Amino acid sequence: MNYLWLFAVAGGAALLGIALAFGMIKQDGRHSVLAIAGAFVVALGALGLGLYVGNAPTAPLRASDREGSQNKLPAAATTVKDLPGR
Repeated sequence: MNYLWLFAVAGGAALLGIALAFGMIKQDGRHSVLAIAGAFVVALGALGLGLYVGNAPTAPLRASDREGSQNKLPAAATTVKDLPGR
């Protein structure tokens, strides 16, 4: 499902980029080629970084239990007594 959303967001951005590149080439073809090439390099770098972050390991998740032991962990949810001024 995550790859579906990645495809939808990246596909929309790619279509927008193609439309902008087409407009730039129609307006000033010779000078816009370098800008388009630079944007393509940045887009490839962003895609690579996104895939790297998406595949990176995350912190372990501890499920709730009857005793509420998840609330005794250092990164437990904030309670009223944890708020400033209390």
